[in-house]
Amino acid sequence: MAYQVAEILDHDHCAQFNAEGMEGAKRKNPKRPVSLMSLSARQEVDAASLRGLCYERFQVDITIECDQMPEKGAIIQAETLALGILQEEKTCWPECQLWQEGLPCPLREGVRFAWVAAPGELCLGEVFEVVG
Repeated sequence: MAYQVAEILDHDHCAQFNAEGMEGAKRKNPKRPVSLMSLSARQEVDAASLRGLCYERFQVDITIECDQMPEKGAIIQAETLALGILQEEKTCWPECQLWQEGLPCPLREGVRFAWVAAPGELCLGEVFEVVG
């Protein structure tokens, strides 16, 4: 399965990643240094009329175009950057209206957290492939 880079937070074209995550990014949680979101989830969030609590709070580092997000535990590799997909999922807040009403949220399945397996540069249009 391939995952094409559609957007990189606050970067026009390329970003550098070190062991702590994307250089210059605000660290949300050191145990989950990189966040990924599917392009389809991003589009659902952008178009939603009923806004989930995390829609404004959540910051994604890398938006990827894919049919299905990488499996937890997978290692994905672009040209020089490799990321390990963490087991942790995006958690829901009890005060979120979507969660309270049992409504679907695109962030539940459309978000993955990762650690940096091999630092490097990532540019728009590059493709991650599963290598492990």
